[in-house]
This record gives sequence, structure tokens and C-alpha cells, in this order.
Amino acid sequence: MTNLTDIIFELSAPYDNPYQGSEKRVLFVCSAGLLRSATAANYYASKGYNTRAAGSSSYALIPLSANLIAWAQLIVFVNKENYEEAMCVFKDEDNAADKLVNSIVLNIPDEFSYKHPKLLAAFKTQLKNILPVTKKEKNQNEKS
Repeated sequence: MTNLTDIIFELSAPYDNPYQGSEKRVLFVCSAGLLRSATAANYYASKGYNTRAAGSSSYALIPLSANLIAWAQLIVFVNKENYEEAMCVFKDEDNAADKLVNSIVLNIPDEFSYKHPKLLAAFKTQLKNILPVTKKEKNQNEKS
């Protein structure tokens, strides 16, 4: 019988599928994958990035997995606690641990509701130089 631990360590998805397009693949990680990371994924998807949200905790709706880590070109943790939780889980998985070491770690506390304006402002401020305006957004701005 396969359990959740076996599933999150199994690398089985075709993460480099050409049909996903050429947009940068960004994975946002918070505790449950429902509020902070989901807000960021929604916002940056609207800016032209290919995004996903996941949680580092055992109660996450979509738990951080080897497949998501392999899929991502950039991984953004909303805070140090979520990063450390993921490193603890994946420390013995060489490929995953190597990618996690190169992640971005923000400083966003778990005190916001989904799409809260202060939460969006925190992402915009902390990721300003890391996730710049994309071609899609520039084209949208030029059409307005």
C-alpha cells in the first residue's frame, strides 16, 4: 500500500511538458497552500507566469512534492519556517534538496486572508526584482 510519504517523494510527472508554454514556472509554498501561496500564484499567473501553489505542512491541500519541485524553475517560500519544513522533509532527496537550497525565502507572516491587499503588497514589494513584469503584462499595458 502506498502512503502519502511515498507519493510526495515519487518523481513521476512529465514536468517539462512543451504544451505548458515558455512562461517561467514558479512554485509558491506556504503552510497549507491555500492563502498566501495561492494568492501569489493567482497574482503572478495574471502577470504571465506559469504558477502553482503548495503547502509544506502535513495538512496542506496540495502538499509540496518531488514532482512540484522538479516542475518549478523558481521556488518561492513565503517564510523561513515553510522553507525549513520543506528542507527537513526533502533533505535526503538530492535533486529536491539542491533545488530547495536555491529557493527564494520571503518574510510574510501567516496573518492574511486570500488576496488580502496587504498580502498582495508584500509579494509585490519582496519580489519586485525577482519576478519582473513579463512580456504579456507589457503588451496588456500597451493596449490600455
